[in-house]
Amino acid sequence: MSDGKTVGGKAARYSEGPLWTYTEKHDGSFVSPDAEYVSRLYFPVLNRYGMKCSVTPELKGDICSSFHTYHSVPKVTEDFHRSNDSRNFWVYVEDKQPWSATGVSAAAKAKKWQDDADDTCVTGQIGSFTIERKNKTLGLKSTATTFVPHVKEFVELTLFTIENTSSFPVTFTPTMANPIYGRTPDNLRDHRVVTSMFIEGTSHPYGVSIRPKINFNEHGHSDNDTRYAVFGYGEDGEQPQHIWRTVRDFAGEGGSLDNPVAVCKNLDGPEVEPRQYDGFEAVGAMKFAEVTLAPGDSKTWIMLNGITEDPADFDSWHSRYGSMAAAQRLLEDTCAYWQEIVNEVSFDSDNIQFDNWAKWINFQLICRQVYGNSYLPDFGYGRGGRGWRDLFSDLLAIFLIDPQSASDEIQNEFLGIRVDGTNATIVGTKPGEFIADRNQVPRTWSEHGTWPFFVLNFYMEQTGDYDVLFKDFTYWKDAFVFRSKKRDDAWSTEEYGNKQKTADGSVYRGTILEHTLIQQLSSFFHVGTHNNILLEGADWNDTYDMARDRGESVCFFNWYAHNLKTIADVLTFLKQTKGITTIKLLKEMTVLLDSMPGQTKIPYDSPEAKRNHLFAYYDRVKHVVSGERVDVPVDDLIADLRGKADAVYEHIRTNELITTKDGDIFYNGHYDNDENRVHGEHPAGIRIDLTSQVLPTMFGTATDEQIPQIFASVKKYLRDPDTGGLRLCSEFKEDRMYFGRLTGFVFGHKEHGGKWMQQNVMYILGLYRRGFVNEAYEIFTDVFTMCHNSKISKIFPGIPSYFEMDGRGAYHYLTGSATWLMIAIVTQMYGIRGRRGDFVINPKLKVEQFGNSGQCTIQCNFRNRRMRVTYRNPQAVEWDSYAVKSVTVNGNKVSFNIDGPRATLSAESFDSVFTKEHNEVWVALG
Repeated sequence: MSDGKTVGGKAARYSEGPLWTYTEKHDGSFVSPDAEYVSRLYFPVLNRYGMKCSVTPELKGDICSSFHTYHSVPKVTEDFHRSNDSRNFWVYVEDKQPWSATGVSAAAKAKKWQDDADDTCVTGQIGSFTIERKNKTLGLKSTATTFVPHVKEFVELTLFTIENTSSFPVTFTPTMANPIYGRTPDNLRDHRVVTSMFIEGTSHPYGVSIRPKINFNEHGHSDNDTRYAVFGYGEDGEQPQHIWRTVRDFAGEGGSLDNPVAVCKNLDGPEVEPRQYDGFEAVGAMKFAEVTLAPGDSKTWIMLNGITEDPADFDSWHSRYGSMAAAQRLLEDTCAYWQEIVNEVSFDSDNIQFDNWAKWINFQLICRQVYGNSYLPDFGYGRGGRGWRDLFSDLLAIFLIDPQSASDEIQNEFLGIRVDGTNATIVGTKPGEFIADRNQVPRTWSEHGTWPFFVLNFYMEQTGDYDVLFKDFTYWKDAFVFRSKKRDDAWSTEEYGNKQKTADGSVYRGTILEHTLIQQLSSFFHVGTHNNILLEGADWNDTYDMARDRGESVCFFNWYAHNLKTIADVLTFLKQTKGITTIKLLKEMTVLLDSMPGQTKIPYDSPEAKRNHLFAYYDRVKHVVSGERVDVPVDDLIADLRGKADAVYEHIRTNELITTKDGDIFYNGHYDNDENRVHGEHPAGIRIDLTSQVLPTMFGTATDEQIPQIFASVKKYLRDPDTGGLRLCSEFKEDRMYFGRLTGFVFGHKEHGGKWMQQNVMYILGLYRRGFVNEAYEIFTDVFTMCHNSKISKIFPGIPSYFEMDGRGAYHYLTGSATWLMIAIVTQMYGIRGRRGDFVINPKLKVEQFGNSGQCTIQCNFRNRRMRVTYRNPQAVEWDSYAVKSVTVNGNKVSFNIDGPRATLSAESFDSVFTKEHNEVWVALG
């Protein structure tokens, strides 16, 4: 049944029209009429100092600064239709039904499906979220804009503007209200009532603050210094006339937050003793003086939600935020800041939809930095913190923006590697702070060792900084050894700390090269019966988590082979360019270089021999190391690494390539805990996994002849014919837990057949890297179409983590997909990248991407130089036929080394050519 709308929530709820459209500002901003008619929508508002908020079209959502400091009641998307708490603003007109300017009232809910319901429109801008609501009966329009100022404080502001749209004066009383939770999500069900009894509330001239006296934790309670506040200001800094501090007083006996007696009866604030406020669920509710608006007039009030440990902030917030002029200036500064950030990498083409969309992809990269993979309402990834692979994955995209400034971060994360080659799984907020696991389940993910070197190598390619390999860093140490299978009973944090020690008690330091070699070498030897790396806790796909004893990950063994080969290539390059002939390595680890002179060569076709050899090494380093470093000939090291890489490649090509009875070709990706091959022919039907095709393609296992055949199999078995996109796997059709919780998901949800964007996007990157541009662009077009077809996807602009069976986007904003997509677009599609520090221009743009103008532009950074690169293709030559004809930089023709579609400028020449703060580059193709 249609509501007669062509765009907005009412159209999208019936899949009859788009949920939103971009504005004409070309800054990514969009409008969405009646957005509250689509469920599960939310929008992130944040700053880079750690304020983490979300807001819905009804101004519901989270406000927090960390996992244990939630200002609001923590929300998941399923709470939105149940909850009544929001950043609410009430308008009371005598003899009229009280009006919620956010739509969170019992009356608004009752009228939602009627013709006289409020008209609304959302405007989403990178940095702020605005909802307009028109009340037809009162002749009033509200405009509420929520944002987190770009300041080093935990503050969120909402500006409520009420405008008289009628032809007669309107007199009303305004009241704003927001409940205050003020504790950890652990207390939502565990001692919710008890922990409210710790709350001490304080009234201020402008609102309410609370401080729970202690942090409740049955493992050990602690004092609490964190305070949570809701303050309200008039547009000229006026203070409220009445204040409520508890939900029970504001809602009233028998009342509710969507029908509060304080508003409905137009009551004044209660006169009670201060102690009677304490020990109850809190609210910041402020009633302001009655106001009369003439037709066309408007007035603004400011709601501040803040978190601080310094009560002196309460007074200073008034001067910094407590007026329309101050708040508006902050809003403009904040939005300008975000535009600067998202335009670090931006595009200018005939496809305006793509250009705007890319800004949201960039915004998502920062969202991941701040939120990690927790906090926003879709997420169920535990207790905050940034996961190991997530951090390294996200660093890739940061290097596109400013690789030099990100170098400290990547170096810091190598501090989380143990000397057995495993690592912490959670990265803390402070440099060098790591946690074994967020859920107190210590384990090893089989693929964790792949990420650090892959990201480090991307950094080195972009910058030419190979000296980073030889910087010394400590190793992380905790009680878990033998890949978290055993404990070091001689270790304790109190006596030992969290750094690897030598026998004499000193802290051991090894180079970053040594760290990454230990990761790759230990993984090479840690294999199962079928000679692939043991799966252990899982690989990238966390739902492959029940094959911890004998399961194997073939797909990520491809990546380890690529890393081994690439390290050998880097060492060869350093030998040739820097004359390096020896490498210093920890003496104990040289046994892992078993093919070198003086070592005992291990038969690589014997899984048992490989494991025994590795465990002998583990036994030597389970507590302390010698600290002695020996010189290893670089030629011997290179030969050993290449031999191991070749052995893995040959093994997978020979043993794991599947040909079905119908002639379809693809790679097996795993073995289950019964040591059975997971993919291929099966009594329940063909089983195929997308990751297991992506990684052989990206990392060189699949041959050029195999790639088109694999691509055909992927499309045949994994592409959704209705909405597009590639499913993460085919249906298992059985619920046995011999492999993982994957099979517990109904097919089409999450990892069991969901259209998981990270692997779609990594496939795009892999195909581009291997030169299969048509195939890469086909998948890219699918991804872009799914994201932009908002009448089906029902999400705001960006890329979600995955798409559900019906094409709806899920787990929006916080996804590694954004990182890999931006890497694919910048370094491959637009072809701007580094090669050992040299500047490379190598576009793989299809002719249709040049549009009617025959040109397209990317703005980006390279070696800390801003540049705007415009490709001209006036003759409309297709990607596989054009070559670079000339390159002009700042009006001067530059002698690049041109080889067909690739043009290279040496690192030595780059700085003398790119001399301006903003450099203009024109590339002629033909």
